[in-house]
Amino acid sequence: MRPRPLLRPLPLSCLLLAVLLAAVPAARAQDDARGRDQDDARGGWLAIESPEPGAHVALPLVEVRGRATPHGAAANDLVIAIDVSDSVVLPSGWDVDGDGPDGRTDPERAARHAHEPALAARMREGDLDDSVLMAELAAARLLLDRLDLTRDRVALVAFSDRAELLAPLGSPRARLDAALDGLARDLPRWLRGTDFGAAIALAQQALGDDPEALARGESGAVSGRRRAILFLSDGEPTLPPGRDMPRQHALWSASAAAASGIRIHAFALGDAARPGLDVFAELAARSGGRFERLAQAGDAIAALPQTDLVGLEALRIVNATTGRPARALRRFPDGRFDGFVELAPGTNRIRVEATASDGARAAGERTVARDAAHPDPAAAEVLLRELRRRTREVELRAEMERTRRVRTLELEIRVEDEPSEP
Repeated sequence: MRPRPLLRPLPLSCLLLAVLLAAVPAARAQDDARGRDQDDARGGWLAIESPEPGAHVALPLVEVRGRATPHGAAANDLVIAIDVSDSVVLPSGWDVDGDGPDGRTDPERAARHAHEPALAARMREGDLDDSVLMAELAAARLLLDRLDLTRDRVALVAFSDRAELLAPLGSPRARLDAALDGLARDLPRWLRGTDFGAAIALAQQALGDDPEALARGESGAVSGRRRAILFLSDGEPTLPPGRDMPRQHALWSASAAAASGIRIHAFALGDAARPGLDVFAELAARSGGRFERLAQAGDAIAALPQTDLVGLEALRIVNATTGRPARALRRFPDGRFDGFVELAPGTNRIRVEATASDGARAAGERTVARDAAHPDPAAAEVLLRELRRRTREVELRAEMERTRRVRTLELEIRVEDEPSEP
């Protein structure tokens, strides 16, 4: 089997970085201003973990790390629910496997599915590795990359005409990856109807309830943990049978999840999901989650890893002494953040500002002194390599997000221009 190529959904021009790592003589600040170092003055939901207050460094860059959790520092329990109904073999609109517009299905996968009529036909028409399912799997893997699995727990559910738990809550990364690989390998045993309600009910079961909380008449949430279902589908509910049963079953399941304190973040993938948009929106609304309509199914690759699990609207890191913002600033779904700040000789005041989705604000500061000592060349090289790597990551993610937003805007304009149905 050929190795899975790196995800290259979009071409991206490399940006040149010029980072001066030579030492500049400077007098050490007489006052390290430790008393000015502070964490958030409002509720304590912004924590700066690095650098230490009053730190002294020889390099002209310092890494800033921390966590911003407006609704408390609870860990996350997540279920990723992946649609594997019959439409997931259709094109996602993205070059998921990065082999170009003329790419073909992986030879081993093609041989495995050669005698499956639906899959064989799809492979004759194009690249099965760029299908809706492969976009869902790529998006799930990228999200896992951005979670702290020593703190956050994840389960995987697949659904078509039934739902199945692929990996239980708290599975290690190796088991989660194996479950995703197995889903692609065993695709022919799925590819039927779409039962939203069964998927949500099984996801709720996988998340579990706290028996003591239920006995007290509370929501059943596990103490100290936030629970959510990330629900991906490119269609509308078609099961169980009955005129309106598919939709009602989905909404009943969403209400039951909401009663247990579980939020549903619903992602409608592409035009095929359009007939069921009202259901997606209601799933999110009933549970206090978010609904996101994606112009193409492959846009999940950009959207899912950016999922905000903590209610953080914006984050800014700046060297208040020089006015320069942080480089390669990354925000993670669970509220973690990191970035690099360029230091001037002497004392630097680094400020972190966060805004929650409800408008609440928090700020914290660190003072860092850049010493006149000559930096270690080996340490400087390691820092530079990491800065370059993270910069490329941030630029690629930003380009993906810009393209996704343009597609979404085009979709909205197209829908507005269509004649209204009688």
